[in-house]
Amino acid sequence: MDKDKTRFYSYYIGIGLGIILVVAFFISQIFMPLFFGRAKSEEVPNLDKLMATQAIRLLVDNKLHGVVKDSTWSDTIPYNYVISQKPEAGDLIKPDGTVYMIVSRGSKTVQVPEIVGLNVQAAWIVLKNNGLRFTIADSIYSNLYPVNTVVQIAPGVGEKVERKRKIKLYISKGSDNSADSTKTETDYNY
Repeated sequence: MDKDKTRFYSYYIGIGLGIILVVAFFISQIFMPLFFGRAKSEEVPNLDKLMATQAIRLLVDNKLHGVVKDSTWSDTIPYNYVISQKPEAGDLIKPDGTVYMIVSRGSKTVQVPEIVGLNVQAAWIVLKNNGLRFTIADSIYSNLYPVNTVVQIAPGVGEKVERKRKIKLYISKGSDNSADSTKTETDYNY
């Protein structure tokens, strides 16, 4: 008989919880808005030509949330600037609503910087800062440049190449009659 009694009380508890949930829903969705008014809709600001951090700050000031949904390459819009947004500027959404943004990854191509005359380490830093890598194609004798200095590069300075491309460097062994010309070449491949 204990099982029947337990089952009987669980039905009443379940029905009681159901009634409480229905009443809470009725109060929150009908009674409260009727007496206290519904939350005002917020107008979505225009995020065009703003950095992602500025756009998120503007959204927070307008009681909205900003989420960077994706990023894409763009030759016209600088890195980390908003390309598009959903919902669009001027649309109305509820306070604490979310605006999704797509930001620029910057240009997919970059110009090869001037690194002739720099030592290998300095050339590596300049190339890395420009999103490029390098490999040493050869070392050659040069009367103009000291040992471990970039003498020539391929592709040439100013050419547009895709990011992360390897630039071939030709490194000086020093002058043909120098004592340093007997040094073994270090294999740099970054």
